[in-house]
Amino acid sequence: MPDTAFDIDAIVAGEPRVLRLADGAVVHRRGDAGDCAYIVKRGRVEIRQKGRQVETLSAGEIFGEMGMIDGRPRHSTAVAVGDVELVPITRSLFTSLVRDDEDFVLTILRLLARRHRATMALFESCVDDLPEPVGSAA
Repeated sequence: MPDTAFDIDAIVAGEPRVLRLADGAVVHRRGDAGDCAYIVKRGRVEIRQKGRQVETLSAGEIFGEMGMIDGRPRHSTAVAVGDVELVPITRSLFTSLVRDDEDFVLTILRLLARRHRATMALFESCVDDLPEPVGSAA
């Protein structure tokens, strides 16, 4: 997605480790510690809620950033689709990027806005299907 992908080579310079995963490998599960984020270097990763795909990420996109921001456990499961290469972004690297790279921060903000809008659209579609409350003034 435009404006929500990173220059992988620039990030890899700060974190040279690359994880290689086979199709179907679980990157993290809902409830796991949010101890790092990941940037997709190659392949695709599905983000799932209760076994359902809610987002598919491709090269240059990040996931797991919320744990870096709020320190809370994972709220979803991430699964490799095909062979995948991921660059782990440690908390210290994430903090350095936030502190020193305004493009990184803007990209994270755009990503969070995109995901928030998608969540709100889903929420609104669910609310639209609810019956009107009794005695409500529309």
